[in-house]
Amino acid sequence: MKRATKIAGLVVATAVCVTSMSVLVACGDDPADTAKNEYTVTYYDGTKELKKETVKEGEKATRWTPTKENYTFVDWYATPNFAHKFDFDAPITENKSAFAQFASATQSDDTRDFYIVGSGVSPVLMESNWGNSTSDKHKMTKTEGKNEYTYTVDLYEGDKFQFEITGTGDWQNQRGAGYLTETKLDGTTVFSGAQTIGDNSSYRLDIKCEYSGNYTFTLTTHPDDDTYETNHPSYTEDNKEAFNINPLDTLSWKRNGNAPEITEKITDYFIKGSGITNWKNMVNASTKMTNKNGVYSLEVYLKANEEFMFASQFTVGTAVSEGNLYIKADYLDEASKAYIDQKPSLNMVAKASGTYTFTFTEATNKLTVAFDATKTPVLADYYLDGTYDGGNWGDFMGAENKAEHKFTETVAGSGVFVLENVALAKDGQMVLRAYPKDESELTWNNGLGNFNYTYLYGGGNDFSAVDGNNLNIKVLTAGNYDITFDSYSKMITIAKHVESKDNLDIYIKGKNINGWAHNWSEDYMLTISEDELTYEYVLTVEEGKAVEFGLEKHPKGEKEGYGTYLGASAMGTSGDANDKFKPESGTNFTCSVAGTYKIVYTIATGTLDFYAVPNA
Repeated sequence: MKRATKIAGLVVATAVCVTSMSVLVACGDDPADTAKNEYTVTYYDGTKELKKETVKEGEKATRWTPTKENYTFVDWYATPNFAHKFDFDAPITENKSAFAQFASATQSDDTRDFYIVGSGVSPVLMESNWGNSTSDKHKMTKTEGKNEYTYTVDLYEGDKFQFEITGTGDWQNQRGAGYLTETKLDGTTVFSGAQTIGDNSSYRLDIKCEYSGNYTFTLTTHPDDDTYETNHPSYTEDNKEAFNINPLDTLSWKRNGNAPEITEKITDYFIKGSGITNWKNMVNASTKMTNKNGVYSLEVYLKANEEFMFASQFTVGTAVSEGNLYIKADYLDEASKAYIDQKPSLNMVAKASGTYTFTFTEATNKLTVAFDATKTPVLADYYLDGTYDGGNWGDFMGAENKAEHKFTETVAGSGVFVLENVALAKDGQMVLRAYPKDESELTWNNGLGNFNYTYLYGGGNDFSAVDGNNLNIKVLTAGNYDITFDSYSKMITIAKHVESKDNLDIYIKGKNINGWAHNWSEDYMLTISEDELTYEYVLTVEEGKAVEFGLEKHPKGEKEGYGTYLGASAMGTSGDANDKFKPESGTNFTCSVAGTYKIVYTIATGTLDFYAVPNA
């Protein structure tokens, strides 16, 4: 597909002629004609000027057909990215520019597959879950002999979706709201999403259904005229397909009739954030708001500068999927802003450490916040309980067993606990149990709480919930594992135990580094030290090029998806340059001081420190 883009910047020529009426009358001309201003209409192909036309005020520009070798003329547009057509019926009252759109005279066969991905209460979108569970049933059907794809689907008001080529939500060759040929049917708005005329991002905006029904979509492509938004700050050669756009492509639709009625939809909201869930969707008793007649509430401890929001989950019948509703800072009432800052993205930021009580009233779309700085989490010890090793429930309570079942805090005060090299038998079950710190007698009645499968992140094919309402963690693959529990996020992670500590891949990505690319390049991967205690990376910050970045931690060799995010909440206390990388707000690291620095990730603590490299 072509790399060169035919989208150019707007150029306006100026040529205004104003002539004195008295002079023209003296010469015998008609004052009504000669008193008019004259304006210039300039016709372009990209940045190339094709011709100029002088038009008197109130008269119309001339439509004409340019020619171009190996191309077919499509139409004239008023913007250089072909956002809307030039109106030749409108009287000219100012200087204008018209941009010619051409299509390649011949088109190659489009060999891509396009899938619908999205979220909502449509069964197809619930199963897609933004590409997390896509199958052939989500794939568009290609018309034989044509670059044309069709897809028929039941949609409901509030559903959001688009089409793209991976079917995994990696957002490549997106065909979203900006490609719609129409958004209304007989005056009724059916679809929305293209919010900004002339903005290339409209091509990637989700399409929102405003009118329920059964629809057939037809995507027509012109692969030889694909272009790439190379001027986007996040564009790289490795991720260029995420910035593939083609103003010639179209997405048309027809409404076939009403969609079947659905069972009652249940909407739940849960908190997600930089540290509280590492931006993962964790829905459990610690993150999920309780709902009483449309009033949702959650009490949760947040650290200062925690960036967060509330996301939604939809349940229709037995189907559960990620929702498309979000509660952000724009829902806050005025009084609550005393406790919460906001980011440009409208994510919320906790101003201080303490316990926050959030109350969201669905009827008014208002979020209120109460704050208690004195209420902090109770210090606890954590134990593994279950039948995971062939033993019995409650074995951990025995004085002779406590040590081998007890988690160890990686670094005092870190709140991160680990139990290493645990033998797990197939079909064994387990949960984590919390008890007051240093409690000597463990019983069924003096515990602080349990953490089950809903707190496990990244179980993959090795673990599952048992079934039904039994949410114990079930072992699917026997082996020796390291189990980690973060007492702040309440997240459990389980990784296969290896004798070598070199079991991670950690990548850096960010502004003025690699454009936030997710490209698995070794150029942006930390390397393990000889003693296998740390992972390290040398970063150079150039003068005048401030960096903003985060890191992602993956199991060794994994090259897909998003790993565990490492941001400002993972900052250690040892680095002599740590202060240069602490953000004023938000969760990404930032640095504007030119120099060379070593980034060090300490395996035992899970923390990051920054050191100046002298004379680099």
